[in-house]
Amino acid sequence: MSKEIIFRDLLLLGHFPGRRVVGLGARIPDAGPSLQRVIQELLDRGMSLVSIEAAPNSANPSELFLLAIIDVGGVGEDVLRDLISGLESSKIISSPQILTTPLPDIIGDTYSDYKGFLRFRALVIGEPALSGFLRGLYQTFGEAGAVFLYHAGKNIGVTAAKIYSDTLNVRDRDTMYRGAELFFRALGYVRYLSLNRGEGKTVTALLTDNLECHILRDFRRPPTSQWVRGMIEGAVEVFEGERYESEEVECINMGDSSCKILLRPVSR
Repeated sequence: MSKEIIFRDLLLLGHFPGRRVVGLGARIPDAGPSLQRVIQELLDRGMSLVSIEAAPNSANPSELFLLAIIDVGGVGEDVLRDLISGLESSKIISSPQILTTPLPDIIGDTYSDYKGFLRFRALVIGEPALSGFLRGLYQTFGEAGAVFLYHAGKNIGVTAAKIYSDTLNVRDRDTMYRGAELFFRALGYVRYLSLNRGEGKTVTALLTDNLECHILRDFRRPPTSQWVRGMIEGAVEVFEGERYESEEVECINMGDSSCKILLRPVSR
């Protein structure tokens, strides 16, 4: 198997107490039959998947990068190596690597150090960095910081919604809303997000554990969601095809159990 490092991603660590886990990094030609074949072959040999990710290769649109975390259970590593060699010979996968760490129960993505997606560099901003950014912005610019965050967030929401909708070729409005819910959760901005479309095209967003509001607790007068509210508003405008305005009517920093944002079409 090739030792060449093909694709670099952020180092991600997973802890799985009591489980024998390894990582598999490889290239695959598509997310359909090839991915299904890999999964089925693993299951047939008594192994199970903990997680699996297939990301586009911006340098070669005809293939994807695969990263799978596999619970090998009582299966010997030689079984996994033989399977991977067979898949490589059959051209189901290419450039495979088995990823392990010297720490028990812990697996890291060592297939990577740079994450690129759709020609863009993808960055993960942790809570310490985001906290410093938000608080520093308000300390420096005061109320103008809130305006900046709202408009910056809205631009992010518009851009991301267009890219993902076009790339995934999704045109069904409900599917786009459900995808946006998953996207915000995956980024860690909220623990849970629901987007519900009501009468008159009004949209209600319910956010559990809004990270922005947690960071600004006891720092800003509520309601405190500007950046995340802007992102949601931008995405809704793309989904609905018209301009919207939004208001955070409930906020965890006002004593509410969750944050609630109402989005209404702008009267023309």
